[in-house]
Amino acid sequence: MASRNRRYTVNEIISMLEDEGNFEKADIHVQPPPVDELTDEHSASEDEEVGYNNLSGRQLDQQATATVIRLDGRHVVDSASDSDLETDHSSDSSDTDEYEVPANIAKRPQVRIALRDPAPRPKRPAPVKRKWENKDLPEQDKDRFTWHGSNIDKSRWPQTPDGIFNLFFDDDVINMIVEQSIRYAGSKGNHSFSTSPQEIRIFLAILLISGYNTVPRRRQFWSRDDDVRNEAIACTMPRDRFDILVRYVHLCDNNNLDREDKFSKVRPLLCLLNERFLLYFLKEKNLSIDESMIPYYGRHGAKQFIRGKPIRFGYKMWALTTALGYVLQFEPYQGAKGHQTHDPGFLGMGGAVVMDLLSELQKDDAYHLTFDNLFTSLKLVDRLTDMGISCTGTIRANRIEDCPVKNIKDMGKTQRGNYDKRYDAHKGLIVVRWNDNNIVNVVSNCHGVEPLQQATRWSKQAKARVRLPQPYLIKHYNQTMGGVDRMDQNVEKYRISIRSKKWWWPVFMYCIDLAVQQTWHINRATDAGLRQPLDLLGVRRALVTVLLAQGRTPAVSPGRPRGRMRPLSRRIPDHIRLDGKNHYAEPAKEVRCSLCGKKCRTQCSKCNVGVHRKCFEMFHSV
Repeated sequence: MASRNRRYTVNEIISMLEDEGNFEKADIHVQPPPVDELTDEHSASEDEEVGYNNLSGRQLDQQATATVIRLDGRHVVDSASDSDLETDHSSDSSDTDEYEVPANIAKRPQVRIALRDPAPRPKRPAPVKRKWENKDLPEQDKDRFTWHGSNIDKSRWPQTPDGIFNLFFDDDVINMIVEQSIRYAGSKGNHSFSTSPQEIRIFLAILLISGYNTVPRRRQFWSRDDDVRNEAIACTMPRDRFDILVRYVHLCDNNNLDREDKFSKVRPLLCLLNERFLLYFLKEKNLSIDESMIPYYGRHGAKQFIRGKPIRFGYKMWALTTALGYVLQFEPYQGAKGHQTHDPGFLGMGGAVVMDLLSELQKDDAYHLTFDNLFTSLKLVDRLTDMGISCTGTIRANRIEDCPVKNIKDMGKTQRGNYDKRYDAHKGLIVVRWNDNNIVNVVSNCHGVEPLQQATRWSKQAKARVRLPQPYLIKHYNQTMGGVDRMDQNVEKYRISIRSKKWWWPVFMYCIDLAVQQTWHINRATDAGLRQPLDLLGVRRALVTVLLAQGRTPAVSPGRPRGRMRPLSRRIPDHIRLDGKNHYAEPAKEVRCSLCGKKCRTQCSKCNVGVHRKCFEMFHSV
């Protein structure tokens, strides 16, 4: 293990032991400095164990001996001179080397340093042998992934935006927020704080309003000035009550946080939403994986800076979406050494992200996955092929291993539209290098070059748009890759504008906006959405109207109404008035009947408007 021709210091012995790593235990005995050497360091007990990371530079430079208990025997490394060593050669065992520690050294004061054996590194699999051929992907490789079609059960979806939203923020999610908020308020000394699921839903409605009806300061929603006041918010919840909810709303138990998870404050909500997003998935073949950004400018260990992005500062989210932007799974990025489900050692960070997002996906259908060069590697394509998942992705030039495609410099000298291809007969994948505005590398296990497509590009020489030949797998990649970008566009369009100083608040707001985006996607596929399509803003406003109406005070004031009464559909949404659930007549102050307009002393417990008993049935059925 060590040469016997020189003396070794503590630092040298530690380095040798760390490089070798094949030992069970190691004790290093540090020799004391000479008597005449001045030192201000105290002497430690012989039985005291200290970590070698805490040693000073002077201690690391001291000569030392090390007793190493190896997996195959016992070995002593001694840094003293050869004259001080007495070597015992009586042992005939070839597996054990033992050196006796000289008596004059053993009697000296020593410091024992315990070294921990490093964890065994996982063995990397043997390199994949590839057989490259200059031909297109065969038809049998294209047809090996069978898609059984989309069988969407529309009966499990409600026909209204508020009903669809409640699939994601259902009673379990709302009750979790209520419970954790009350617990958090108690931990802050406010034991009188209490809230209810109905109040939390109204709180969510006010947050959603701030996405499309913004003011410079959130308190201006309750202002008496006509230019900023929002009557819908001011009549539903007092301003001070909203501030209290912003202060105490919480998503987890602070006493049971995972210290290795940087997003443990929002982890319960992320897990619940991921389950529901996948449960009500619009079953489609083409899926894509990419990164999404949540704007955040404070301090946090997971905050990222990405130059050139529309959102440069914030939290990065990995997302698995359909081609139109419906999210199946999303997971926050916590850094290279952050909380990860899969080991990134073999497939790299990008491959580990892909496997993590696919872990909950059903394996009964041959989905087609699209990703960019941040994730793609030939090893990842091999893994997905073994799982029965087809994939296409751009790939970096240094990740194509030994693929003998034409050199990048030589390819750049060719005419635009030229391409070179190589097919791996062992693993059934193809690598294509195409000369576009720049050199593009694409790999796929299900799509090849044929049939050739046409791409339109601007030509400086011709001063006009020209048509170039384009391999089919690149055309398919462009058609299926933009799902995450579409989701980002939908979320950004009406992003919640109410802010807080809590670091996890942007992630919480992102989850609410994302649930509304999911609601819009499902609403488009329902029968009601096909009959009367709503855009994203229409779905958001319809949802807010229902949530606010559930907690609003009576809209009709006592006395004779001024002018003509508003239509029923504007006073009470049809989603509430005609749902036939929990409508009861109860006593009330003298108000106007919402149907006939005459005075009455009863009201509907759910609609919260005055209704005669004789008008009650007709009011809830017409």
